[in-house]
Amino acid sequence: MSQSELEGALLGARRPLASVVVGNFNQASFIEQAIRSVAGQSFRDFECVVVDDLSTDGSPGRISACLTELGDARFRFIHRETNGGQMAAMLTGFDATSAQFVAFLDGDDYWSPEFLDRHIAAHLSRAGAAAISTSDMAFVDRDGRILAGGLPNFRNGDPLRAGAPARALRIEGEGQDRLVFIDRRLGGWPWSATSGMVFRRIAVETMRPPNPEELRICADGYLARAAHMLGGTVRLERALGFYRLHDGNSWANSRFFGGGTRSGQAPPGVNKAIRTALLKRFCEVAPRLESAIERDALRRALIAQAGWAGALELRDSNPGARLLLEDWATPRQRLVLRLVGLLLPVLRPRRSGDGR
Repeated sequence: MSQSELEGALLGARRPLASVVVGNFNQASFIEQAIRSVAGQSFRDFECVVVDDLSTDGSPGRISACLTELGDARFRFIHRETNGGQMAAMLTGFDATSAQFVAFLDGDDYWSPEFLDRHIAAHLSRAGAAAISTSDMAFVDRDGRILAGGLPNFRNGDPLRAGAPARALRIEGEGQDRLVFIDRRLGGWPWSATSGMVFRRIAVETMRPPNPEELRICADGYLARAAHMLGGTVRLERALGFYRLHDGNSWANSRFFGGGTRSGQAPPGVNKAIRTALLKRFCEVAPRLESAIERDALRRALIAQAGWAGALELRDSNPGARLLLEDWATPRQRLVLRLVGLLLPVLRPRRSGDGR
């Protein structure tokens, strides 16, 4: 019995289904390996939609041929008539699926056979619950040869290494099988990449951006933070997928020099666009979430992502933020933050990540 089957038995219920969205744009050289890695999952209760974002390199033909050869009714193909970018393609597949959990696989990456099994098991763990799970990924070159056993940004984002406050973490297990549940109040980047994440559908539905075409790349930068703000994150330390470095990556730069190498850097303006869209959407939906999430938790999540100064700006300009922050942005708090801002950076108190 697999771990996910064991968790399902403990809960006395049927296992949930999983939706997989494989997004492709001009990845003809790699898309078949991505699709076959989904077909080879040990977790069998899934549906998969392959979405092509109007490729010009012959990808649609390769996708169709691969799916025909597989002959698997769990797979479908959607060919977009316009090119909308990564987020639009991901949401096209999202809208065509219905399972409680959803994973997005980039067309140039691929999974190990136990990817879905371990992620669903993490979501069903009795140790905690989260809106998003994330696992490490190995680096491979365009031919699939391993360059490194894990992503530097995933390792560097380990909240345990970063000295995160104990109250923001819950740890289950040890070593490669360790699960780390991270509270929504903790900021930073504890995730890997798009292909190393599994989301609760309700989190994506709630925080989906109204204008996805404005987030053409680095869609995970929005979705990971958005889900985390609602229900926190669970990290799986094991590498369960393969992130491909090649000249066509919009994020990676196809070079890996060893320790200290960055997997890439977002183009100028992308992070700002993500942050603006994320905070705007959160402030829109937050007032409707108080029946499910305490206001204090929503407030802490907002402050963790916006920062103190950003939260004050939102408090003064956004009605939704004003409702959340009315008990926080007092005249005394404003004075304290103003004084802190005048201190030299080395003298400023370290933020705990919970907005206090």
